[in-house]
Amino acid sequence: MPMIISPYFPLFAIAVFAFLIPLISNRIGVPAVVGEIICGIVIGRSVLGLFTGEEEGIAFLASFGFIFLMFLVGMEIDFSQVEVHGAKLFVLGTFIFLLTLGISIFLTHQLGYGFFMALVLSTSSVGLIVPTIREQGLLKTEFGQTILISAFIADFTTMLLLTVHTLHHEEGITWELFLIALVFILFFAIYYVGKLAIWHYPERLSKWFKSDQPSEIGVRASFALLLVFVVLAEIVGVEAILGAFLAGVMLSLLFRGGTVLEQKLSGIGYGFLIPIFFINVGMHFDFAALWAGRIFLVLIPTLLLIAFVVKIVPSLLLLVRHSLKDSISAGVLLSSRLSLIIAVAAVGLELGLMDTAMESAIILLAIITSISCPTIFKRMQRKNRVDI
Repeated sequence: MPMIISPYFPLFAIAVFAFLIPLISNRIGVPAVVGEIICGIVIGRSVLGLFTGEEEGIAFLASFGFIFLMFLVGMEIDFSQVEVHGAKLFVLGTFIFLLTLGISIFLTHQLGYGFFMALVLSTSSVGLIVPTIREQGLLKTEFGQTILISAFIADFTTMLLLTVHTLHHEEGITWELFLIALVFILFFAIYYVGKLAIWHYPERLSKWFKSDQPSEIGVRASFALLLVFVVLAEIVGVEAILGAFLAGVMLSLLFRGGTVLEQKLSGIGYGFLIPIFFINVGMHFDFAALWAGRIFLVLIPTLLLIAFVVKIVPSLLLLVRHSLKDSISAGVLLSSRLSLIIAVAAVGLELGLMDTAMESAIILLAIITSISCPTIFKRMQRKNRVDI
């Protein structure tokens, strides 16, 4: 174990890496998110063993970074796109997910696995997709919003189905299933109150968004709203990231994008908390444990093939609005998986729905797709721009 002079040394080291990684990533042409994960793998237990990810404060900041990322994802959904294109983007995203789930159920059944494994492979990674399309300047375009909404529907629906499946597996159909509705009831209640407040006190609320606001009341209110939804989600047994996402959607609906408040929150997230999360993810992977049996020689390639098929084939529905190359690149990016699939695998192991070998295979699948898919997408989009 390295000698730590100060308890702040791990945070200092991560802060330095977080500063350097985007500079290096831009030079070699890979998304910064990929660079952060690779950095975590190198300095973590798999390679150099400098850090474990469990150092004082790091684990909490990484966990909160993921929650804050989902909060920003909710904020970055541009609902003006829905006004321009109607509900087409959400309908298209819903059909893509339904086709994804259907293909996943069919293919996993052929391998002898049940509905839970189909849920695992139906996940995407909003946390990886948002930074990737953000770097490409596609976040506010119709194409970028279509990818984002498709990923959101996949992860949102998967989280709901996982929650219901877990509660049903443990308790059967009980009143606890109906507690999930409390999160959405609170969402609509706060939204209604917020709309009334904006209508009656527009000048007072506008002060929250001024750049020279001394007490930063807008930032404080945003964190309070985030934590209200996160705490309630955990109380009723829903994933905390679902609550965080809904809090972000709330702000996006009430105060459309481009505000000073959004810039401040993005600075806090993408400038500090979120890089810690991605670096920490890399630090926790243990490659030595993943190759403890020959099963990986067959299982990993099979899972990888299914992981790409269940996302790329449904993404061909985008041909109604986009080119073949864009549709395939969207499917590739949607094939990236990370934290949610790892969390779902952990739940499956705890419930006895999968063994440790399968959990390890899913972790490796997450590593491969989280590194390769954003990079492939970026290169395909670069070629598209050159062709144009």
